[in-house]
Amino acid sequence: MSEEKEAFRLRERLALPPGYEEAIASSSRSDISDNDDEPNENQRLLFSSDSHNNSTRNGGDDDDDDDNNNGNINVGSGSGSGSGSGSGSGGSANPPQAATSGSRSNNATRPDGYRAPTVRSVRSSFDSNSSFLPSSSSSDSGEDGDGRRRSTESLRRILEVMDIEEPEYDGRSSRIRERISKPFSILGGAISSFGSRVGSRFGWFTSRIPSMPRLPNFLRFPADEDGIINLQRFIGVIIVVIIVREFFPIHQWRECTDEQWVQVYAIFATDVFTMRMNQGHQYDPDSVKRYLIDNVDPENIKHMLKYLSSFDHLAGTEGDYQMAQYVAGKFKETGMRDVRTEEYEVYLNYPNKDGKGRRIAIVDPPELRWTATLEEQHFDTSKHPGKITPAFHGYSKSGNVTGHLVYANYGSKQDFEYLKSKKVQLKGSIVLVRYFGTESDAAIKVKMAEDAGAAGCIIYSDPKENGMVKGKVWPEGRWAPDDFVQRASVGLTRYQPGDPLSPGVASDFKNKRIKKEDAVMSKIPSLPLAWRDAQKLIGALKGHGSKVNDDWKGGIPDVEWWTGDKNSPKVNLMNLQVEHDKQKIWNILATIEGFEQPRKAIIIGSKRDSWAYGATSMTGTAIMLEMMRVFGQMYDIGWRPARTIHFASWDGSQYGLVGSTEWVEQYANELRMDGVVYINVGTAVTGTQFKARGSPALQLALNTALGWFMDPSTNSTMLESRGERTLAGPAINTDSLAFTNFAGMAAIDIGFEAEDGDQAIPLHSAYDSYEWMTKFGDPKWEFVPLLAQVWGVLTIVMSDNLVIPLNYADYAVSLNRHLDDLKRWVDEKREKRRRHGHEDATIDWKPMKDTIRKLREDSLHFNDFISQLENTLLQLDGTEPAAMTVERLEHNNKVAMFETHMLDMSAVPGRPWFKNTIFAPQVRSELDHLWFPAIVDAVEADDWEKARFQLERLRQIIDNASNWIKR
Repeated sequence: MSEEKEAFRLRERLALPPGYEEAIASSSRSDISDNDDEPNENQRLLFSSDSHNNSTRNGGDDDDDDDNNNGNINVGSGSGSGSGSGSGSGGSANPPQAATSGSRSNNATRPDGYRAPTVRSVRSSFDSNSSFLPSSSSSDSGEDGDGRRRSTESLRRILEVMDIEEPEYDGRSSRIRERISKPFSILGGAISSFGSRVGSRFGWFTSRIPSMPRLPNFLRFPADEDGIINLQRFIGVIIVVIIVREFFPIHQWRECTDEQWVQVYAIFATDVFTMRMNQGHQYDPDSVKRYLIDNVDPENIKHMLKYLSSFDHLAGTEGDYQMAQYVAGKFKETGMRDVRTEEYEVYLNYPNKDGKGRRIAIVDPPELRWTATLEEQHFDTSKHPGKITPAFHGYSKSGNVTGHLVYANYGSKQDFEYLKSKKVQLKGSIVLVRYFGTESDAAIKVKMAEDAGAAGCIIYSDPKENGMVKGKVWPEGRWAPDDFVQRASVGLTRYQPGDPLSPGVASDFKNKRIKKEDAVMSKIPSLPLAWRDAQKLIGALKGHGSKVNDDWKGGIPDVEWWTGDKNSPKVNLMNLQVEHDKQKIWNILATIEGFEQPRKAIIIGSKRDSWAYGATSMTGTAIMLEMMRVFGQMYDIGWRPARTIHFASWDGSQYGLVGSTEWVEQYANELRMDGVVYINVGTAVTGTQFKARGSPALQLALNTALGWFMDPSTNSTMLESRGERTLAGPAINTDSLAFTNFAGMAAIDIGFEAEDGDQAIPLHSAYDSYEWMTKFGDPKWEFVPLLAQVWGVLTIVMSDNLVIPLNYADYAVSLNRHLDDLKRWVDEKREKRRRHGHEDATIDWKPMKDTIRKLREDSLHFNDFISQLENTLLQLDGTEPAAMTVERLEHNNKVAMFETHMLDMSAVPGRPWFKNTIFAPQVRSELDHLWFPAIVDAVEADDWEKARFQLERLRQIIDNASNWIKR
């Protein structure tokens, strides 16, 4: 085999699929300023989906059906015996298509020229089991290229140097070398009896990275994992004893010099030993991904989703506990170890039994008296046993208030400023606002009303956003009917997520709770409302206050739109609820332990609770369960990730990301030290456009995963369909929040959404059902299984690469771009100040720009190690020396802890829970396009001295993080 082919094979293990390297290198090296120097060729970041030595599966009987039906993990030709569609021979195959209902292939009508998706394999035509051959050319030192000779000569040179430096030991070195070779030759012959489990070229102590077998239907060394590890430990002890005994008799240990101990160390620090001992079979990385892709069963996901969305399961309720038991049972069925339920006691509120104690009514004048229905009336309950939880707001304040009605559009800061400019009295009012719009967070709508002096707040769903104005409504269409009620939480997660009574610490028996009156919670009552009922309220405002502009008008028919005033009809808002300070919730977790860096954590999660049936959010749970089933099969066959994978089903997410936040608070120290990435799928599929939000450092890993798949609606890969879009920062309203902002971990959310902000999904209502999901959410059932495949491949990329694929050169480029966005926003604020006659406020941006430029340069230099690793493996016939392994693991440690170094433990001023001053959410969602919340908060408060202080503090944090990875 030619040297070029060998080099190509090795680059596959350390690089992206074909064609990506240039694009990624261009992205990583894109200019931060016009003055930046172009980095050299060696500064390209090359990550691989590399494979590792793996432990064998546990003992016991094998499931023959799984072995026969699910096929092999393959290499080379790319053919598999599994039921999946991806097959091919020779050159690169096409990416795999998402399996569809009832079949692994999709025969639905496609655009002209559509190529049936299959697995993309960059390994292609090379024989999977052939090992790397030594280079035919001589090395710089004149060696003949043979790996054993290089290793021996390397050791000899070290020992000879020691002889020169210490001439009085002349003659002893040769005896030491003789003693080294003798036990190795004896032990090597004994170990060779283990046959194929040892390296073929350097004897038993080799780690053969390039030679990857197929995932077998049988195991040639049928012992359990602990048995393998114990055997290795036993052999290792024997080796050490023999070496030490041959070096020095026990009675001479105290007489040993430093030089002699250095000689012992030299044996372990050179190529004689490699760190990556066989712990099972090594598998071709593309083959592992193909196995997962081919074995995802779309019908299994659909079957589980039907049950998961068949009954109401609000957090902490009987339905939730039943769901937790079901998920825990499914976790155990996968065969994963350490399946556990972690329980927390948190504050939760609920409506009174049968919905009593809730009321929205016009009480004055008498001729307009009217009472709202509050619940969905047209939903078919025959398919769903049990009662649905009455419509309410999680974490709303309990109360009974009456006041004049005022309409405040979307409830944004600008909307309330407009009402004040119109002299509309807000104090003591009942404010009516609509969902979505410029202020998308329901909690901030209520907070803005509270700050304006309102006594209560009503939030309704307008048909302009997701009702009949958009198209046909349920059941004829995907849009919400007139009685659609969108439940929501009004918990202030932008100030503090999790249990409001235990900020910053886990809600367990050891930690004290604060009083409710001291908690960060809404101070006025609120309720959700259908537009069917809101129509009455809007109509009652006619003639009160001022007529509104067109952008304030919703889609409710047959009404005039007025703001209201102090003489508006009086409305009673009653929300008398049940409150539990210590309500139990249940997180379910399972683990696949990594074999190389088991402390390093890849965490996979999805929310489990819902306001009603929650089919769209439970799709994430169903996908995760199916993905875990396939991971369990790979575990049984013998595959192990390099780093540990934790699977988590979070409870209490709908209230305020409670379950995930409490878990992160409990394990914050461990996560800050060893957490690598959190990958979340929440509301999984509501459309056809792939969306992702996350740390910019994950862009490369995401691109690697997307390059495997075809977009079902186009004739291109998902990566090509995504185009030039980059990760715009972590999500702020998902379970990723605590991992990013409290633990200091990279995090990403993935899913399929409707284009252009389409809000067709009947979110958090009785209509969010299995029937809607299968009829309109994903009618061909192709995006749901596709997301399972993408999620699984991304998990493998993050857990099993030789080098953790986090690229902080991309991170620096995004920092610079968002700093420019912040500067433009600040300049607008400065101009507004000048127009109002205030003195100009200046900020010097240059030090921050210079620091970000330094971070980029340090990141690129830091990434040079990957090229060095590639070159070393080429030179040493694919064997990773012990010293290089140590350096690689240290590289991974630095990569994993980089975002921990970006935390500011003094927190965002005014919001002490948030430790990330780059990605913490803004106080108002209309500013979510901006990063750097501490600076934004200061500018919003017109405190320019504080803004300059926060900018300099952040600059120092970035500089320290840059120094952390500086080589």
